[in-house]
Amino acid sequence: MIKFLIPGFIVVAFIAACATAPAKRIAECENHGERAGVCAAHEWDFDLESPYPDNNLSVLASRVTAQK
Repeated sequence: MIKFLIPGFIVVAFIAACATAPAKRIAECENHGERAGVCAAHEWDFDLESPYPDNNLSVLASRVTAQK
């Protein structure tokens, strides 16, 4: 039981940390004096320039920029 509980807890903690990362980056940006819209746009750009090129946002961004 313990051998499944501890790895499960680690996975849940990791997912929770990754899920709150964008909100933390936006809050940090706002603490530096930027407006909320600027920080949200910066976070959107961060998602589009993700280090994982196979995600759907990167594919969508490349399609949109190719059409211009």
